[in-house]
Amino acid sequence: MTKIKELREKAKKVLEDATALRDGVTEKTPKEEARAANDKFDQMMDQYDDLVKEADREERAYNAKKEEEQRQEEREREERESRRPGQDSVIQSGGRENVSEEYREAFRLYLAGGADMSEMDKEAREALRAGYRETRGQTTGTGAAGGFLVPTTLANGINIAAAAHGPMMDPNIATEINLTNGAPFDLPKVDDTAEEANAHTEGDDGVDDNSGDIVLAKTSLLAYALVTPWIRWSFELAQDSSFGFESLLAKLIGERLGRTGNKWLTVGTGVEQPLGFVTGAPVGHTAAAALALTFDEIMDLEHSVDPAYRGGPKVRFQMHDQTVKALRKLKDTNGRYIWSDGDVTKGVPATLNNKPVSFNQAMAQISASAKPIAFGDFSEYYVRKVGNPLIGVAREKFFPNLGIMGVHRIDGAPAQSKAIKTLQMAAA
Repeated sequence: MTKIKELREKAKKVLEDATALRDGVTEKTPKEEARAANDKFDQMMDQYDDLVKEADREERAYNAKKEEEQRQEEREREERESRRPGQDSVIQSGGRENVSEEYREAFRLYLAGGADMSEMDKEAREALRAGYRETRGQTTGTGAAGGFLVPTTLANGINIAAAAHGPMMDPNIATEINLTNGAPFDLPKVDDTAEEANAHTEGDDGVDDNSGDIVLAKTSLLAYALVTPWIRWSFELAQDSSFGFESLLAKLIGERLGRTGNKWLTVGTGVEQPLGFVTGAPVGHTAAAALALTFDEIMDLEHSVDPAYRGGPKVRFQMHDQTVKALRKLKDTNGRYIWSDGDVTKGVPATLNNKPVSFNQAMAQISASAKPIAFGDFSEYYVRKVGNPLIGVAREKFFPNLGIMGVHRIDGAPAQSKAIKTLQMAAA
């Protein structure tokens, strides 16, 4: 936490200096002096952005690690309480697949032995086979037939890395449903916001004209496979028990899965991939210009979202970092900047017009006809995952080294069309 505090304090000082410089530019300031001040302001804000992003990454990783440690402690406690002699090493805990220490050690031996199960003793082979999972989907495509369940400690690291590289892979942003298989999952939804109760006159019967019937719809969530490119892995490193191969694998695989997964869940077309929230959400407001935004247009976007969805815990803006840079210069009608980092020394998140902001690099930047900003309650966007990631290992292909591939299956779609809206720039 010390590093995070230092970064945020430094960012706060840079922001204060930049704001003072910007406020010193008036209509009476000579053009050359104003131009130089604006250039200096942009440089300082770039430095500020870098500091804030670094602090956010450090804090996000720190918080995710703490939360995962708490969940891990709870899972281990439940595992100890539920385990009985003769029980399989792979158990169910909280809807997720969990693995024992025996399986974790068998997985390490599998890698250390060059992905050759014949090098393992009988007990280790049996423990490893307990974590084998088919990854075939109900599609006409082809792919790897299966892989071994990732040990829980490694899977946790992968999930943290994935979340850090895209907000939509973070269960704290959207609503996550994690199931143990890839069968289609129907998500029921109903929009009853326009219906009201009727006044009742004493003695009258209730109205029975079908006007109160519920119109129930559904969204079917499937399981599309994310596959990383092959990662070449030195078998010497796997054999070195003192080397923390789990953390490195988690970083490599988690980042790659996270980038693509976030992109799918943001701008996915819904055809052989998830329906991203930008694609699935209606346009709440269209800007008057193709390359510039105003404070009024941010307000129009906010109020295009139904009030019922503007007060939830997951209400936020999402936008590309370059869009954030443009919005930093906007002021409200009282001359106050609408962008704020809150109390950066205490980790209060960045806000736009007092609403949290998620930096999402999969979103479009400001340009003609683009949709650079989204706003709404992201708890109404559902991300479906199938258990934890799998790892496939190829031996002969990269001999004497190993090739390791990460596989995860996800889908996602908005549940309510009124919960999230986008801002679209004018055409050129």
